[in-house]
Amino acid sequence: MLINFTLVPVEKVHPWGSPGNFSLSWFGLTDGQFWIRAGESTLFEYTDHAQVAGTTRYCDYQVVRLYEDLMEMLPHILEPLPASLFQYISGDTGIAWLESYRLWAEQNADHLKPDSYWEIIDASTTWIGKRSLDSAYLSPSANIVIWSDTENVYFEWDNRTKIFKGQPAWTALRGTYKLPRNEFMAEIQSFHFRLMEQMAHRVGQVLSGALAAEINIDLAGLEREQNERCGTLDRVLSSLVQTDWQSVEMAINEILNAQNCRPV
Repeated sequence: MLINFTLVPVEKVHPWGSPGNFSLSWFGLTDGQFWIRAGESTLFEYTDHAQVAGTTRYCDYQVVRLYEDLMEMLPHILEPLPASLFQYISGDTGIAWLESYRLWAEQNADHLKPDSYWEIIDASTTWIGKRSLDSAYLSPSANIVIWSDTENVYFEWDNRTKIFKGQPAWTALRGTYKLPRNEFMAEIQSFHFRLMEQMAHRVGQVLSGALAAEINIDLAGLEREQNERCGTLDRVLSSLVQTDWQSVEMAINEILNAQNCRPV
């Protein structure tokens, strides 16, 4: 299974707030751990060192955060990249490109007209950001990009600089993993249905009084949100994106030509 998670037993979910002002929401009730099996590597799995130093084995956070980030990325993941752009998101050439971009951005921040500067910034890198799995809520974060061509979806990660108390934080240091587009979509659908099914059960527990009396929760709002969340995947899949790839390539070329360099 690609995307995995466990939820904390509902009675052990830690509420937000302080004594006398405890509360929980649908988001908070997804407290648990999550991880991604990328072939022989496991993303969001902490190293033995990090676990000894105080972490859990897998990322300990609200599971719906991973779900929300993947749903936001999904239309962009499913938009195939032109083959000419693979080198700017993948491997050593991708690292070289980002370094060229950062250098250009520093050198030109005060020299170009703001409109031109930000137009190049936006066109040259936003497409990568939309395919980068957000984990800034973690310390340290994980560096993961997910993108596709017409046949496969690719996961790529480079966590060599992600350190926890002096040692690597993640077991998956650097690597790639690919799977056919239809298999990827089946895994996304599985994640969606498993999370919604488990949360439907959890909402039922809360409605039956599973939480301590001092924890405030909007029961009617909880039911409404459960129903709304169940429709998320269908809404996302109806949202198509169409990137102006010609503008992307023009912006990249402008940066590289200004520095007289190319990823190698």
